[in-house]
Amino acid sequence: MSNRKLSIKSKTAHKTAHLQDVLGKMNSAIVAYSGGVDSTYLAVTARDILKGEVLIVLANSPVMDIEDFENARKLAASLNFDLQEIEFNQLDVPDFASNSNDRCYHCKLTMLGMLNEMARARRIKYVCDGSNYDDLSDYRPGLVAISELGVRSPLAESFLTKKEIRSLAKARGLPNWDKPAMPCLATRIPHHTRITLHLLGKVSSGESFIRSLGVKQVRLRHHDDIARIEVDETGFRTLLKMDNRRAAVEAVRKLGYKHVTIDLAGYQMGSLNP
Repeated sequence: MSNRKLSIKSKTAHKTAHLQDVLGKMNSAIVAYSGGVDSTYLAVTARDILKGEVLIVLANSPVMDIEDFENARKLAASLNFDLQEIEFNQLDVPDFASNSNDRCYHCKLTMLGMLNEMARARRIKYVCDGSNYDDLSDYRPGLVAISELGVRSPLAESFLTKKEIRSLAKARGLPNWDKPAMPCLATRIPHHTRITLHLLGKVSSGESFIRSLGVKQVRLRHHDDIARIEVDETGFRTLLKMDNRRAAVEAVRKLGYKHVTIDLAGYQMGSLNP
């Protein structure tokens, strides 16, 4: 093994030890869990360190793809999490539903506020979320709410990047270690276009169909009567096969879109961010 690889491995081990130390000092915690690799790795590690003093909370909401929610629930059961499910409808939060530039702030402020109340009622010391170190350099208004509420982000505090977390999750045997990032469905709708159940359903159904064709990484960006589809390089090759292309166009048009386009720039995280 090269010195560079040894150095990277050593740094990751140091960060992992720091994460364990951070969690160990908490004594008890609620972990906000979504089924993604970050929150799953955090939940597993917190459970290992805090034993019975950690509660894993999964929020069922209209902005979470139903397939993702069911997969998160199944994964939690397979990992023997002490799971608590809650209902949270972001559409009841006016500043979120109106789709302002800081909608994520209002979402996090409300949802994590609920978890803070749950923690106080159960005398649990901390609420934790799965934000990682890379998130700190992205456009994330929700991070402001996390700071205001005193919610902890142990992965970010330990300087663990997405790549490192995937590697650690793979080594741990977590089945979702390579799961594509899946932010909430509202990220497919341009700011200041009101978010409704109908729009969220259209986006979710369209993406679900395209994934059924064998495409892993996909975003269906809503632009009135235009559906702009973003896929990664592998997805391009799959989606542009004649039968797949025709099937995708037919399925997406049935959702009410007049025009179905594939963005030649490919998948771009946060392409609708202001």
